[in-house]
Amino acid sequence: MKRVIENLENKNEHYLYPFFWQKGQSNEKLKEYIDQMREQGIYNICIESRPHPEFLEEGWWNTMDFLIQEAKKNDMKIWILDDAKFPTGYANGKVPNHLKKTYLDYYRFDLVGPNPYAEMNLSLFCDMREAMKDKRHQHDQFFKAILVEKDMLLQEGLKEDTAIDVSEGFKDHILHLNLENKHYSLFVFYTTICGEEATQDYLDPMNKEATQILINEVYEKHFNHYKDEFGKTIIGFFSDEPRFGNIKGTTASIGREKMPLPWNDEVYQKLQNIKGYQDTDLIFLFTSKSTKASQIRFNYMNIVSQLYSQNFSQYIGDWCSQRHVDYVGHTIEDNGAHARLGYGAGHFFRAMAGQSMAGIDIIGGQVIPGMDYQHDAFSTGGSNGEFYHYALVKLGASLAKLDPSKQGKLMCEAFGAYGWVEGLKMMKWITDHMLSHGVNVIVPHAFDPADFPDWDCPPHFYAHGNNPQYPYFHKWSLYADRLCHLFSGGYHKASVGVLYHAFAEWSGDYMPIEKVLKELQQRQISCDIISEDYLNDTTISNHQYCINGYHYDVLVIPYAQRLPQLLIEKLKELSQSIKVIFINDYPENMSSGEMISLSCLSEELKDYSVVKTSSFEKDLVVYSYQQADGIIYMFYNENITDSIRSTVTLHDANYMIYDAYQNKSYSLNGNKVDGGFEFTLTLHPYQSLVLVNGQCYDKIYTKSSNQLENIDKVKVSFREYNQKDYSQPIDMSLNHYLGYDYPRFSGNIKYAFDIDCQDKDIVLVLKEAYEIVELIVNGESVETLITPPYEYDLSTCLNLGTNHIELITTNNLSRNQRDSFSRHLALEPLGIIGSIELYKKEED
Repeated sequence: MKRVIENLENKNEHYLYPFFWQKGQSNEKLKEYIDQMREQGIYNICIESRPHPEFLEEGWWNTMDFLIQEAKKNDMKIWILDDAKFPTGYANGKVPNHLKKTYLDYYRFDLVGPNPYAEMNLSLFCDMREAMKDKRHQHDQFFKAILVEKDMLLQEGLKEDTAIDVSEGFKDHILHLNLENKHYSLFVFYTTICGEEATQDYLDPMNKEATQILINEVYEKHFNHYKDEFGKTIIGFFSDEPRFGNIKGTTASIGREKMPLPWNDEVYQKLQNIKGYQDTDLIFLFTSKSTKASQIRFNYMNIVSQLYSQNFSQYIGDWCSQRHVDYVGHTIEDNGAHARLGYGAGHFFRAMAGQSMAGIDIIGGQVIPGMDYQHDAFSTGGSNGEFYHYALVKLGASLAKLDPSKQGKLMCEAFGAYGWVEGLKMMKWITDHMLSHGVNVIVPHAFDPADFPDWDCPPHFYAHGNNPQYPYFHKWSLYADRLCHLFSGGYHKASVGVLYHAFAEWSGDYMPIEKVLKELQQRQISCDIISEDYLNDTTISNHQYCINGYHYDVLVIPYAQRLPQLLIEKLKELSQSIKVIFINDYPENMSSGEMISLSCLSEELKDYSVVKTSSFEKDLVVYSYQQADGIIYMFYNENITDSIRSTVTLHDANYMIYDAYQNKSYSLNGNKVDGGFEFTLTLHPYQSLVLVNGQCYDKIYTKSSNQLENIDKVKVSFREYNQKDYSQPIDMSLNHYLGYDYPRFSGNIKYAFDIDCQDKDIVLVLKEAYEIVELIVNGESVETLITPPYEYDLSTCLNLGTNHIELITTNNLSRNQRDSFSRHLALEPLGIIGSIELYKKEED
């Protein structure tokens, strides 16, 4: 396979664009960092003001001049984060008031008549406590007043068909009403600039004129300075988490959360253009669960998500495309925010429409090994592990595949804000998770040249030489680059589509996509998420539907109480020709197609499994990828405590093993069977296996059951992360746990001992070690492993007779730093736990 050969010959392309934060450090310090990156296998950077004290002023241009010069010397490519500070949308503080974000909010008064001369004091539109918290409420403007009769049989119930517009009665901060002998609710709607505090002065992303301020202030100024470098050294701009920002957090689901709503004149105009709309319908944006209310909420979300897409994402993307640079980045997907307001941008697929590649992020403890459930984390609202493990990357991978402008590229910003507790071991686990679900471009977070220690979202990869694991960073970076190269330029194979749930969430009760994706993944059934918009243009032939040239046999509809009528009609059409499966129930106004329970889905679709396994393996991830010259399979064990052992049957034969960590290939032992190839799969925790089309005759060797020696007594010496030399060695038993004696130790621990060999075919095994282990034999470094299993083939480095062995463990900085980001996870043990074992070597 061509890309495997390119990897083996070290001719692969490069897919890592780490953030390089700029906070005003000297050129000498920046050069030190560039040099360190190149030494550890980094070929590209994403420059971020975090913030730079002179962004877009002389100091910034001096910094940029130097970084571009160094990048050209080192043949590096540059992305630029597109604002003075995180998140994107601040436009360097140059957004005029009339283009800043505005919201529609309301206050509800409950009234009783009769009172033909009722007067409501509206000198303050919002709740008094809100006005006291945020003085900007003094700028609130009256919009509409709607009076509606209360339904006294229901708590907060309304007689919806009685709503009338009483706005004409508003004058000089007084609303005049004629109340009959009834019970009423009065909804006073007002526009406000009070939303999420963190983005209060940000541009309105639904307004093209506002987005133009960001382009003028950041994009155009960089183009004017470096026009000749665009498309050469500077190859892209990065938007980081732009959002509606009407409230803080991920739970801003319309109709479920009390919140102001993103608003401008164009939103109002588009609502008015909808057939049958009346201003009295505004109450349904905020309250009621009726069919009518769900329709107005759907219409509203449909409008704002499209305006965001057209006037922000696509508008910036067009500017970049015309100047031959990429537009990349991501919105906030956290805990379902991808289909919501608040931290979200309304609709994941629409929000990313203008970007050159799909984008997501995994930071702040979102994906934690072994935690595919709701758990505490640094991230706002904790982490819905089910979403992060089963849906997050799949969202991006589906967009990368089905949007032709993305060309199969999925970027993931990763690793930031986990804290120092995240070392290379966890990074490798997260990397395998990303790649086995579809990521092929990574933005590691981050290189930080500020003085160490810096509180800003560790880990920091170099940290002025204070990160004891950084000398081994290339072990991760080269591994990640090789696999990204392998999984680029082709496409992921799938025959099952799962309908995106945004329209359903906007319209009523719904099932989030992760419920279905989990059921399919745990049975190794490959699928893609299908945006509702994609179905409008799909073609049907031979009992398949086709999107962007990819054909699907099945469409799965997660439970939806309601769906918009246009989509209902499309599903009815599809169900006449293809297999459409509704989970748990049909939506309103739909009864064609198959309906089954979620628990029965995998059995119904078992023929679509990527591979067949002899046992149920819920933690086995299988990713199949089609290149022009063959198929690639990645098998990954996501369980961090238990091994996977199963007989696997592939659909065809002629495979070899490609080890991206060692950059070597090996033969795959197995047997041809009817309809494919059968082999025994064993994956220990943290292990993955990559199979590619091709032939190789080199064999893998492992330990046999014949244990030769059990080593307990060693000499141990220590080197703290900020020390140059090791301490004097001490005699120690490995049964003694060092963590009790050195609770704040971060650095290197050296274990030294001698072995006497009459046979060189020996495998050294560590049952437990934390977390990087380098093996040195007779003074020569032999191999470094950054994750378990810690098994070392000694056959090529031993001498007959006495051999001196050193094992150096390197942990992360969490024990020493005790940073607040790390407190959400338990610190790992220290050093080697238990004995060191020697086994006879045998073929695996």
